[in-house]
Amino acid sequence: MTQYCKISLKPLSARETEAGYKNAALRNLLGSTKVSPHLPFSRSEFFQNSRQHSRGISISGVQQKLSLKINEERQLAPTSGGGEYILKPSPETYPNAAENEHAAMRLSELLGIETAQCGLVDFADGELAYITKRFDRITEKKGGGGKVHQEDLLQCFNMPSEGKYSKTYEEAGKLIQEVSGGKQAVVLDFVRRVIFAYLIGNDDLHLKNFSVQRLPDNTGLYYNKLTPNYDCLFCEAFNTDGNERGLGQLALGLLLDPEEGDEQFSDAQQHYGYYTGIDFIELAARLGIPEKPIQKFIDQLHRNQSNMLNLIQHSFMPEQMKKRASKLLESRLRALSIISFK
Repeated sequence: MTQYCKISLKPLSARETEAGYKNAALRNLLGSTKVSPHLPFSRSEFFQNSRQHSRGISISGVQQKLSLKINEERQLAPTSGGGEYILKPSPETYPNAAENEHAAMRLSELLGIETAQCGLVDFADGELAYITKRFDRITEKKGGGGKVHQEDLLQCFNMPSEGKYSKTYEEAGKLIQEVSGGKQAVVLDFVRRVIFAYLIGNDDLHLKNFSVQRLPDNTGLYYNKLTPNYDCLFCEAFNTDGNERGLGQLALGLLLDPEEGDEQFSDAQQHYGYYTGIDFIELAARLGIPEKPIQKFIDQLHRNQSNMLNLIQHSFMPEQMKKRASKLLESRLRALSIISFK
């Protein structure tokens, strides 16, 4: 039976099976095949010992995170500062969240969206945890250390954290347009990520999950690009009651009603009861993006349907989670294929 890499999800050769990783994937994520992907502490020790590294930990909702760096023994070790990686175990209330996020991120990469480097590592007790490489650090090869300037959209809106669900994607897109100096490619990247969130049932794509980045050689006012995609999850796949929570569900409203100041539903959405390709074409149009590149991306999704389903099957999610993720993806593809309404 073929085994798959815990970073790239590509098939392993017989020689690689015992390690569980492809050498190229280890080098890409950890910088060397000599750095161990096996954590020198257990899940329980992670929570017990995390207090001494409290500055390296943040709690987002129910998920606890720990900052890691590679130590002299070539192990991933907790650190209070200068971390290169972020470790995210699965919360008790969301089993296999690590495997879920890893699969969603690999899917993002498959579709050509710039995506944060990530993989799965294991605790000393064998449980898998999600790890991602920080993208706000300048490596020595690129300029001698330091941080890349970036801000999430909540910061760009100058709003408190409780406001992360208070805008629409149309408003978010217009802000990105503004802070990037009108770069159409950046706005298109944003729309593609919103479509991707809908495709995988990621109903928690709020304002803190988009960030803009100013590259080191940029001394101007405007941001160059979005950061790599991060915090992608098949949220619907955690639902175990067998009922989809709503085919049209997203974290934010899609379109803005200019008169009422809140979410506006298209005629198509009101007819079907869920978002279709029509809605995302309309979002793009309101942001100055023509229909053609949106249609091209939707066509790309359909061409990659078998590849996406295969990736889900090769992921480390449990079987029932794989089935729910696959079923949702197929239903969202059908919805996105609707691009006209009369």
